[in-house]
Amino acid sequence: MEIPGSFIKIFPEYEDVFYDDLENHRKYFLPLCSINLGFFSQGKDQWLHFVSVKEIYDGRVGENTTAFHTDYTKCDMFGFDIIDGKYKFDAKWEYFSVSTEIPPEKYHLEYTDEEIQFNYNDAMYQLKKSYYKKFGALYDRDSYRPGLTVEGIRKLERLLKLTAEDLRNDEPSDYLAEVISKKINGVIDEINIGNLPLDECQYSGTNLIDKPGHSFNYIACMEGYNFQENAADQIYLFHDDQLNKAVICLEYT
Repeated sequence: MEIPGSFIKIFPEYEDVFYDDLENHRKYFLPLCSINLGFFSQGKDQWLHFVSVKEIYDGRVGENTTAFHTDYTKCDMFGFDIIDGKYKFDAKWEYFSVSTEIPPEKYHLEYTDEEIQFNYNDAMYQLKKSYYKKFGALYDRDSYRPGLTVEGIRKLERLLKLTAEDLRNDEPSDYLAEVISKKINGVIDEINIGNLPLDECQYSGTNLIDKPGHSFNYIACMEGYNFQENAADQIYLFHDDQLNKAVICLEYT
């Protein structure tokens, strides 16, 4: 299966995904892929977006901020109001535990592992986005680099020195190339064209602890590791047309 280019955007821009408050949406979220429901639902012209978060490290996102949960934003689950085809996070920003952005001139300060990984996830996303924009394909090479096996802030510092051209010079990985070739447009693992219940699909979300109610349709799922360092094994996208809401759920296996 292949989605025509007019119905899919890989590494979409923040302005095309989020409705307002771009500063905070940019601080916490990573836009991965947008799909238009018109691809498999004739007459629809509705964009939905796969997004991830920079905070993924140890534990579940939101597990320490339950006071800021909503009906659709819980642990490893993020709800969005859809306005003009774009997302607006439906919880307060205090839902997130990490927000420290580390500029090069402040590398000498002390940071937690979570803060460093927050920045590393963002930097890896930006690097892989740059690679995709330049070469028109997801990174499918051997990513092992001895210089990035160090711990702490030096790992972030060394990552930020890499360019898309550096990645292009990495050894090809036949395994990653094959995995990506089997995905829809190289990125999506499953699209629920038959509008089946989640538990009847190949990717049935058996390890999802929190997920939206029965009024939400399961749309599609994709792997997270093509976009950031620490990621969910699967990212599920749900949609409720009546509520005009989308929900993203992260699954770890």
